[in-house]
Amino acid sequence: MNRIGRASFLILIGLFMAGCSGVPTETFENQVKTVVASTLAVHTPDGPAPVFTSIPASTEVPPTPEPFGEIYIFTNVQNVNLRTNPGTLFTVSRVMPQNTRLRLLGQIPGGEWLKVRNDEGIEGWVNVNVVLMAYDGPPPPIVEPTDVYFVTGSVFTEAGTPVSGIGFAIVQGDRRTDASTDANGQFYAYLPRTLSGTWQVGYVSISCTSNTMDADCNCIGGICGSPYPESEFVELPQVDEIDFIWK
Repeated sequence: MNRIGRASFLILIGLFMAGCSGVPTETFENQVKTVVASTLAVHTPDGPAPVFTSIPASTEVPPTPEPFGEIYIFTNVQNVNLRTNPGTLFTVSRVMPQNTRLRLLGQIPGGEWLKVRNDEGIEGWVNVNVVLMAYDGPPPPIVEPTDVYFVTGSVFTEAGTPVSGIGFAIVQGDRRTDASTDANGQFYAYLPRTLSGTWQVGYVSISCTSNTMDADCNCIGGICGSPYPESEFVELPQVDEIDFIWK
């Protein structure tokens, strides 16, 4: 039996033994390919030595996010509170005069609160409505507050369009914090973990920047609408998002 014949015989023996052993089809096929490749490479008369070429790993470099840079903003009203977390129920660490310079570090989802650092090196949070943000560039990175509860919900029309600029108050007794929907129809409110119990989340306002308003801050078509229901209750910590329909 010549060398090619012996190779074919070995392949048949290998197929028979593999079939009797109950190897899954995919693994079995891989073994057959390995046997055939190695047998032909070894027993081809006067053939060149086999050359094994590795497949190079992908050299594609993912795009680098545009750096945020060192950006400063300034308070535009007197007595701006620098808070330990984003929300009016958190402790005030500093009260700042108008034109206080703050380095911008990030923002919460929705952008209503900004994380900043003052010239003393103290970090905290200010509401976006009490600072002047006159700069061109990428938006500040999202910073998720730690050791907090959050209450979130959304407002959409019956056609599924998100409704922006809709204000909600999150209230328990004399405690209150507020949040407004962003361009995606979502609102985010943060509360200290020392709080608990049931809170009422109720509709309170429409911003002039809402997509329900025209350039003169009038309701489009003269019909302002309102969310349904106008309020809901949530237990801390919140489990399910609150959904409102704008009618």
